[in-house]
Amino acid sequence: MKNVLRNTVLAALLFVTIIPLSAQKELVMSQYMHNRYALNTAFAGNREVLSLYGGYRQKWSGIDGAPGSMLFSMHSPLKNENVAVGLEVYNQQYGVNKQTGFALSYTYRVKMSGNRKLAFSINGGGGFYNANWSDVNTFDGNGGAGVLDDVFAVNESNFAPAVGFGTAWYSSKYFVGFSVPNFFYYDPYVEGGSNEFALNKANYLVTGGYLFTLSKRWHLQPSFMARINPEFDSTVDINASIIYNNMLWLGTAYRTNSDLVAMVAFQISPQLRFSYSYDYGMGDIGSYNDGTHEVAIQFDFGRKVHTPNLKFF
Repeated sequence: MKNVLRNTVLAALLFVTIIPLSAQKELVMSQYMHNRYALNTAFAGNREVLSLYGGYRQKWSGIDGAPGSMLFSMHSPLKNENVAVGLEVYNQQYGVNKQTGFALSYTYRVKMSGNRKLAFSINGGGGFYNANWSDVNTFDGNGGAGVLDDVFAVNESNFAPAVGFGTAWYSSKYFVGFSVPNFFYYDPYVEGGSNEFALNKANYLVTGGYLFTLSKRWHLQPSFMARINPEFDSTVDINASIIYNNMLWLGTAYRTNSDLVAMVAFQISPQLRFSYSYDYGMGDIGSYNDGTHEVAIQFDFGRKVHTPNLKFF
């Protein structure tokens, strides 16, 4: 009876938390400062080379059906340095729901004085949504097959388009950005899916950070990321990372939904970086799981894409 109660509480908490997550189609990332492009496509080309990023995030490890997500992105300036393009592919799964999506972006960058850049971007793509309701285990009061078996016998598959916008201002010392990754809202809990242009349900992301030089070998980078949603919960991530010799990153963050984050990154070579972060939830569900783990690897090719035409990228 104790295990049944515990599983019921976990299922309720998971369901309440996942509904806004799945509907907004946005991946929550603790390591946003290492991949700003994933939050704002206006940062495409900000590393001035062809840059690849791959990450995996396991949320609430130890809970059956908890969200897991994978992300791959690539972006680069073109031969015309004012133009940058990018691609993002992602997958996330929570319970019986699975989402796979992609987005292409075009960014125009204006060179400012002091090696600063002002960038504007548009992105478009879509997401494939699958709900395998037949995987739901139902039972009656006697432990046999439940009367809901027929209700959960049908699986659903839908596609929803996504269109977004971003702007950013950055240099080697600081970055500031504002983006709306998707103006459309998809609700997987409506029969057949529901996709609508809804500004009141979109996520508005604001990011910023600054790099302080403490000494020749030590740097400090505070940053923040605010996720504002008029209808669903809004959160703010406040982060601070200490950097040694441009090789080792040690950081901590606080998310206003009561998450504490610890992270470490290591620059294995001038082109290759590995990073790991651990989220500890201090809310109601925190004591029922083993935390959230996120690992990522980033590789910079050391060159830009020398093509004059987007169709060759």
